[in-house]
Amino acid sequence: MASAAKPAAPVGKRAKVGVKTPCGDLLLDLDLDLPLFTIVEYVCQEVGITEPDLYAIKYDGSEVYIFDANRQDIRNGDMLQLVRMPMNRNEVIEKLSSGTPDEKAEALQALLILAADPDSAVKFIAREGHKSIVSWIEVGVYKGNLLCRAIQCLQGLIDQGLVTWEIFSNKCLSRILKETNSANGTEWSNVEVFLSALECVVTSNPAAYETVFMGMPWERYAVLMQEASVVVMRNCIMLLNALFAQGSPGNRDALKNAISNWKIKSVVWTRLKNYGQVDSELAHALHVFQAQMLGLYERLRNARVDTADLALNGKVDILLKLAQSGLKSDDTRYKQLDFKRRLSVHHTAMGLEDVRVPLKDFAKPAGRLAIENLLYFADKYNLSFTTAIQENLFSSSEHMCPLVESSILLTELLCRVFRVGEPAGDEKTFLLMYFSHECFFEEVFSVCMLLVFKTWREMKASKTSIRKVFGIVNQQIVRALKLNPHCLDINSFRTTLSSLPYSEIVKQLQRENDERKASERQSRAVNQLRDSFRAEIISLVNENRINVLCKGSRFQKYGAKGNRIKDGYVFVKLSHNLKALHYGDCNATCDDVDIEELPESIAVSDIEMINTGASCPHARKAARQIVDLAFSIVICNDGQPLNLVAPNAKVLNRWLDGLNVLMGNAANSIEARGDMGILLDMEVRLRLLETEGIHIPETPPPIPPPPSNFDFSSRFFGSL
Repeated sequence: MASAAKPAAPVGKRAKVGVKTPCGDLLLDLDLDLPLFTIVEYVCQEVGITEPDLYAIKYDGSEVYIFDANRQDIRNGDMLQLVRMPMNRNEVIEKLSSGTPDEKAEALQALLILAADPDSAVKFIAREGHKSIVSWIEVGVYKGNLLCRAIQCLQGLIDQGLVTWEIFSNKCLSRILKETNSANGTEWSNVEVFLSALECVVTSNPAAYETVFMGMPWERYAVLMQEASVVVMRNCIMLLNALFAQGSPGNRDALKNAISNWKIKSVVWTRLKNYGQVDSELAHALHVFQAQMLGLYERLRNARVDTADLALNGKVDILLKLAQSGLKSDDTRYKQLDFKRRLSVHHTAMGLEDVRVPLKDFAKPAGRLAIENLLYFADKYNLSFTTAIQENLFSSSEHMCPLVESSILLTELLCRVFRVGEPAGDEKTFLLMYFSHECFFEEVFSVCMLLVFKTWREMKASKTSIRKVFGIVNQQIVRALKLNPHCLDINSFRTTLSSLPYSEIVKQLQRENDERKASERQSRAVNQLRDSFRAEIISLVNENRINVLCKGSRFQKYGAKGNRIKDGYVFVKLSHNLKALHYGDCNATCDDVDIEELPESIAVSDIEMINTGASCPHARKAARQIVDLAFSIVICNDGQPLNLVAPNAKVLNRWLDGLNVLMGNAANSIEARGDMGILLDMEVRLRLLETEGIHIPETPPPIPPPPSNFDFSSRFFGSL
C-alpha cells in the first residue's frame, strides 16, 4: 500500500509590485512572509547595492515607510521606493548626543522614520533614547530646526503609546516656550510644531499647566496670530482652547481679559474675512473657542440675584438715572404729570413693578445676566433706550413694553440660540460675526432688543401677549442665522433681521404649514394612515349632525309666496330614537321645546326627499336671500311637505347633513367636508407628532419572515 503523501507546504503571501531604486525601476514578486530586512536585502541585490543596512522601503509618493509591522499591507500593484536612510540605525543615539550639527539633524531625521516602526521604537526606548532627547532639549543642545525635529521624534514615540506627554519636563517646556517667543518669520514651520506640542502637553499633563500658561506673553499670541501662517494661527487658537478647558475659573477670567485687551478676536476676524474657505481643523478650533468663550456667560446666567447686594442695587440705580435722563423736562406731556406720577414714572417706564426694591424684578432665571446686558444697551444705545422709555411713558399700561421682563426673556432666548453653557462638540461650524466684536453677546442683545421693540409695535402687542411676541422674535433670530449663516459682522446680521419683519415671519410660517400639509397629502404612507381612520371621522361628523337635529332649531315661518309671517315661528326636533321629526309653533324667544309639546310629527321612514332653493314651493317667488336658505322635507304619498327657512347658512348645512344621514345618504355639505378635513388633519398630526423632522418612506419596510417555530416561553409561566 502506497504511503500517504505529505501535505504541501502553505504558500506564503506574495505581492507583485513596482520598486523605484536609485539604480533603476524593478517589477518584483515579493514574499511578504519574509522579514523586512531580507526583502530590502533582496531588492538591493537586484540592483547591485552593497549596503542594505542603509536603505529602507516606503510607498512611492508618500512618507509612509514599510516595517515588519505593516509589510503585510502591501498589495498587488503598489508602487514602492527604495530610499537611503540618513544614517545607520545603530548610530542614531550616538550621533544624537555627540555628532556635529549636520549629523544630529541626520540622526533626528532617521529617528523620525524609525519612530513609526514599533520594533525600532521599543528598542530606542529600551536604550532610554527618549530620555536623552529630553535632557538634550533641557540643556539647549537642540534649537530651531533641531528642536522641531526632536519634538516630532518624541511625538512619534508617543503616538506608538510607548511613552506619554508627561516626559516633557517643565525645564524642557521652558526651552520650547523660549524658542516660540523668539522665532521669526523664517521659522513659522517650527512654531507650528512647538504650539502643537504645547497644546498636547496642556491637555495631557495638568502639572505642566502653569508653566505653559505663564510661559508665553499674551501679546505674543496676538503677534503670532497676526503675522504668522494660518496653521500657526490655528495652533495658537488650539493652545488657548486647551488652556481655557484645563484652567481654573481664575485662569479663565485672565484668559478672557487677555483676549479682550489684545484684541485677539479682532485679529482672527481680520484674517478670516479675507481668507476664504476655512479647513475643517481650523473651523473646529474656532467652534471650540467660540463655545468656551460664550460659556463664560453661564456663570452670570445661573447666578442668584441678591436683593441686598449693594453693587447690583447700584447698577439698577444707574439704569433708572439713564432712563430719567431721557425724559425731557420741557416736554408738555411730562409737565402735566403730577408729583406722585413723576416719582414713579421712571420705574413704570422701565417696567419695574417693585418701586421700593426694584432689584426684585430681576430675581428670575437669567436676571443677573440681563442686568449687565441692559446696562450695556442703555449705555451704548442710549438714544434707542431713552426712546423706548418715552414710548412706554405715554402708552397705555396695557400696551407698554415691559423693558425688564423683555430683557430677561431675550437674554434667556439668546443663551439658547447661541448654546451658552453647552460643551463644545465635534462640529466644524462657527459664527464669523462672533469674532467681529469684543462684546459679541452684549452687542447682539442690543440689536435684538431693538428688534423686540419693533416687533412689539408691529404686533400691537400687550403685556398678556409677551410670550407670543418672543415666539416671533425667536423665529426672526433663528431664521436670520439660517438665511445668512456667514454674516461678516453684526451689522450684516442686523440687516438680515430687518428683512424679516413680523408680517414676513407670518407669511413664511403659513407657507411652511401649507407645504407640510401638501407634502403629507402626497405621501403614500400618510394617505394610508389618513384612510385608516377616515370612516371613524365620518361617523363622528354624522353623529354631530344627528345631535344638532335632536337638540332642535327654531325657524321663521314664511307664506306660500315667500313672505315672512310676523311673529310666526316653528320649532323642529328629532326624537331620541331617531324615528320621527316633531314640530310645532313657538314664540320668538324660544330656544328649546320639550318634544311632548310639539303636536305634529313626520316619520323618518316617510321622508321621500329633501328639496332646496328654488325647488321649494315657498321659495319660488321669494327674495334671493330666502331662496338660498330654504329647504323642504317632502313626504311620501303626496303628503304635506314641511317647508322651512334656516336663519343662516350654518344651520341650513347642518340640518341638510343631518337629514341626509337619517335617510342613509352622506353628509356632503361644504361645512361637513371642512369639518372632516380639519378632524382628519388633527388626527394625522397627533399620530405623527413624534415624527417631526423625520423622513417618512413612501413604502413600508419589508415584513420579516416568520420565526422557525411558535413555541413561545415566559420566564414566569414556562412554555406556553
